[in-house]
Amino acid sequence: MKIVNKPIKVMAIFNTDGKIEPIKFRLDDKVVRVEKVMKCYDEKLVGNKRLVFICEHNGKDIYEIKYEIDSRVWYLFKK
Repeated sequence: MKIVNKPIKVMAIFNTDGKIEPIKFRLDDKVVRVEKVMKCYDEKLVGNKRLVFICEHNGKDIYEIKYEIDSRVWYLFKK
């Protein structure tokens, strides 16, 4: 996987129980649909709280996207 770490636009569901589910995101001019969230965990880096989602697309492509809680910005970290 290659580290990208750039801001992206994400469509996600914010459930009433506090759970966040990414549905799809825009990568350059392409829309990537999240078929399956393989893993989700919390990360704290230099005081910044982030939710990390390891996502699968097309049954083979793996993406790591992060949601920074304080700034409310999504990042594509790895692809």
